Amino acid sequence: MGQDELSHSVAALSRMLLKEETLGSTLVRIARLAAELLPQADVATITISEAGGPTRTASSSEPGAPLKAPGQMPEAPLKAPGQITVAELDAEQNHLDEGPCLAAMRDRQTVQIDSMHTETRWQGFCRVALAAGIESVLSVPLGDESVDAPRGAINFFARAPHAFTEADRSAANHFSAQAGVAAANAAAFADLQADRALLARRLEDALHSRAVIDQAVGILMERERLGPDEAFQMLRSASQKLNVKVRMIAAEIVESAAGPRPPEAVALATADEGSP
Repeated sequence: MGQDELSHSVAALSRMLLKEETLGSTLVRIARLAAELLPQADVATITISEAGGPTRTASSSEPGAPLKAPGQMPEAPLKAPGQITVAELDAEQNHLDEGPCLAAMRDRQTVQIDSMHTETRWQGFCRVALAAGIESVLSVPLGDESVDAPRGAINFFARAPHAFTEADRSAANHFSAQAGVAAANAAAFADLQADRALLARRLEDALHSRAVIDQAVGILMERERLGPDEAFQMLRSASQKLNVKVRMIAAEIVESAAGPRPPEAVALATADEGSP
């Protein structure tokens, strides 16, 4: 791994900050840049967990694609029967509650496995990794202390044993520091988009409710020979006495407006008569 590869990967991450990426697309791009950074890695992943929520993993390979065979690009489209994908391998760490990715996330320490055959930590994970054809792993914590990035780790998986060097560890940590900025930016943007969508839905609901209430007021004005304020007060009185939201009563009145005098209107009149 040369300085050129690291400079290229960091520059690509920096450019990502200028774009409005989704969180999912950002994680996939980070994973693919990580795989380009260390070519001896057959595939790379990034796993994050926001605010103690469930983990989310993106891979440098296509969704559901297996590990690449020696000399094959990571985006291999097919999976042999019984083969384990890296996404499944990461999920298995959560199931076992052990593994290098979890250790890197929890302890914020770089974790390296040179050979699954000789590794004494996380033996359950090692068995699953060998079943997936993985011999060595390098996991680095996402971001650094200066960035409020989601808790996570970037993971490099290789079929060959002893695939990663000290220089690779250093490059992976430098890359991860910048990747943490990109992930934090994408997570903040995703939260903003979610807040905007929620606000838009609430505004739409409020406008719809206002329109329905206005229709119901108009119906009551005609039926009961009331003014607008009196008709709305009738709705409010009924809402309080029946413990039903005004918009729900209004919707029932509007829906039944085409028929004869509905029971709801009778109930409203009765409730209004009993009001002080």
